[in-house]
Amino acid sequence: MFMPSTSKGCKKRGEEISPTREGSSNSSQVIESSIECIDLESSLPDKQTAINMQPTGTKKQQEDSPSREHQKSIENHSNKEMEKNIEKTSRDLEKGQLEMSHKRKNKDEYDEVMEKYESGGGGGGGGGRRSADNKGKEGKGQGNSSSHKLYKKVTPRKSPKKSTQMEKNGHEKCKEASNLRSILASAAERRIKATVPSSSKAVSSTHQLSPDLFEDEDTDNRTKMGEQEVHWRGSPLSSLTTLSSTNLNLPSVSPSPTHTVMVKLPLSTSGPALPHPTSYTDVWDQHHVRMPCSPRSQYPLSKNSDVIVSRWSVICQALCRDMSSVEDFQKVVLEYNTRYASKWKFRGLQYLLERELEEEESEHFFHNTLPAIASLALRLPQLVTQAPPLLTKHTTHSVTFSQLQIASLLANAFFCTFPRRNAKGSETEYASYPDINFNRLFFHKEKRALEKLKCIINYFRRITIKEPTGNVTFTRQHISTSDLPSWLSCTNHLPRLHVDTVGLIEEAEGLLQVDFANKFLGGGVLGLGCVQEEIRFVLSPELLISRLFTQVLDNTEALIITGVEQFNSGNGYSSTFIWGGSCQDTTPRDLWGRRLCQVTAIDALHFTKQPQIQYRESFIKRELNKAYAGFRVLDKSTGAPIAVATGNWGCGAFRGNPRLKALIQLAACAYVGRDLAYFTFGDEKLRDDLVTMYIFLKENNVTVGALVQVLNQHGARGWGDGSDFFQYIYHSLRAYDSDTDSETTTTTKPLESDVPVSSHNSRGCPRVISDYFKRSGPSTSRSSSSSTSHKNPQSKPLPQSSYVTEGGAAIKDSLSEEKILQVLSECDRLIEGQKSKDKMSAECFSTSDDKHGVGLSHHRGRADTLIKWGMDPKPCSLRCWWGVKWYDQSLD
Repeated sequence: MFMPSTSKGCKKRGEEISPTREGSSNSSQVIESSIECIDLESSLPDKQTAINMQPTGTKKQQEDSPSREHQKSIENHSNKEMEKNIEKTSRDLEKGQLEMSHKRKNKDEYDEVMEKYESGGGGGGGGGRRSADNKGKEGKGQGNSSSHKLYKKVTPRKSPKKSTQMEKNGHEKCKEASNLRSILASAAERRIKATVPSSSKAVSSTHQLSPDLFEDEDTDNRTKMGEQEVHWRGSPLSSLTTLSSTNLNLPSVSPSPTHTVMVKLPLSTSGPALPHPTSYTDVWDQHHVRMPCSPRSQYPLSKNSDVIVSRWSVICQALCRDMSSVEDFQKVVLEYNTRYASKWKFRGLQYLLERELEEEESEHFFHNTLPAIASLALRLPQLVTQAPPLLTKHTTHSVTFSQLQIASLLANAFFCTFPRRNAKGSETEYASYPDINFNRLFFHKEKRALEKLKCIINYFRRITIKEPTGNVTFTRQHISTSDLPSWLSCTNHLPRLHVDTVGLIEEAEGLLQVDFANKFLGGGVLGLGCVQEEIRFVLSPELLISRLFTQVLDNTEALIITGVEQFNSGNGYSSTFIWGGSCQDTTPRDLWGRRLCQVTAIDALHFTKQPQIQYRESFIKRELNKAYAGFRVLDKSTGAPIAVATGNWGCGAFRGNPRLKALIQLAACAYVGRDLAYFTFGDEKLRDDLVTMYIFLKENNVTVGALVQVLNQHGARGWGDGSDFFQYIYHSLRAYDSDTDSETTTTTKPLESDVPVSSHNSRGCPRVISDYFKRSGPSTSRSSSSSTSHKNPQSKPLPQSSYVTEGGAAIKDSLSEEKILQVLSECDRLIEGQKSKDKMSAECFSTSDDKHGVGLSHHRGRADTLIKWGMDPKPCSLRCWWGVKWYDQSLD
């Protein structure tokens, strides 16, 4: 697994696969040969023509037409040869050696060929006799003409009329041809089934076009793969803006008060970048990483000794020892971590090396990889010549390392050498930082922890065999309160959107890849955590070094990593995650040696205990600001902003609503001017819902401000659980299309501002829901076309909801939030008073002074009016839209 040579398992799999491929290749050759054979049989009349034209006697005899008997013998001979070829082809097909290489259209062509053959034009006796008879009647040259007609009849591009006489004469000969036809048809059917790709197979978005986003598809023109085979919707991934040599949307590497460069500039043209400064300069304070090699890092000589020595000297002595087992490794680590001798256990590492890996692999680790890691750790003072600055809260700062410097720092983390990073108390110096030493990862024996260890070991094996030569930049981006967006007033329109059920975020090359981060970077990557962030960190282990110097993220902060390289592949998720082998990253580099890969770490809020509160305005604003911090283009970047690759951010253990988080990220992308690629990880329902919502918003020219406003209004009710989230957006933007509505309207008149607040009408009966939603102006029938919306000048300014006209202008409703709440309270009261079917009679819902005819009575002819007010006209249910959810109540 970790050895340069191929493992036994891989060899066995290769041996199993090779014959299959070879057989497939031979089968393909047989298919091609058989098709050529059939084509030759089809064109046999041409050969017959050539035979007829060959010299058979003297010059005079050659000029004369051949006799009828001689012509018959030639034709019979040709027909016998054709029959032999057809029988041979039939036997090959019956034995299962052939598979048709054409699609269903080829089946039709074969049917057409054999149909003509049966009619006397494809090598049967009738065709030959007809040619001879015609020669006798019409004289010289007719044989050639007849042969040409016969060739035309077997050509699948032509379809001449059938000859009844020829069918009768060729009845006997056509039996074998009919058998061949059925064989060809069944073979073609099998081939068609075999050529349909599986739905799980990814299709390259670069070469395949998505179904038209804004036009209806013609079902008759769909490909034979079917709808389920198209795994993405929206704009093609290749159309989104990406990082490239012509679009370096990155800041340069230049030392400044806000950018610490750990390497010497200009960069070396060959080999790793040289460290800066040239010799080690010690810094030991609260603003920098406390380095293991610092002279100020001291340690007692022994457990009960008062003699204090340099901790680095103890580390050097320990790492120079031979380590041929996990027990030896554990003794080395605990020699300079004696305080944790009774707490740290390395049973997970021991289980991996002694039981999971092959004996050869374990030996390679102890004899090659582990000594190389120790040597790399001991080179720390020569490679990292200054203490990296801490990226603290409420600061914007960047630090650039060489990949070799990161490797040396991670080697020290592997041997747990970083001082003051093991204490976990809330009052300790690094309480607000993630842990960096690997001791926790060595403890767990669970499968996911072992698979993460495989990724780490493979990384060290790779970089110790061949030293990396690139650089990586870490940038903490803080957005001050004064720089936060004014979301409600933003007039930007939505960007391009690509939604895909197949693929992973880290596979979106050239895009800004979102890390669904913990506020402590890396989350549980050194423990049992194995979800999106943890997997991303072990696939690209250089991300782990961010835990060394990145303080916990605040609400308006993000960490952006530029130039990280992927060393591992992975499969599965959480408990099913497994190491997928070594990955060769071919991503090109920029002028400063950084891979054209950018990762942004943004942490979502926890809604584990109360998921319903995520719809509140304050939490929506927080997530918008967090996404903005992660998506905002870094200062001094050039080129066009690249697209964002993201997915269900904060929707796993944090219990976020993926539809809400998708719209939040879409709004943030629109504000900063980035396109969005959204990966649903196999959720086709989510993909289709997002695209449908996106089409609705785009067609109605909904701006970021209008979208954020309706999100806030949804949460302002305080009692929604998110089940009606998208329906509420459609309804609030005045384009909600009921399931029972057969006609779509694009505009709706504003609601009347003077909504009655009394809960009873003049007769003292409870009001119906329609009484609260009286329409201004004359009523319009359901079949009439929609009229242009216009703002009511008497409407109250706040709070207001908005919807969109055909021209894209946002029109504000005149119904205030206070009055809406009154309506909803009345609706609840009506529901509470109707608990049994016996009490749910038509009289309870009808009013005598119902001006609009929407009272729920036995007058079922009022269905059209019920639909206007969002009610289901079905005879046995009352289905009212009350801004929260659909309430179904049975009626007698």
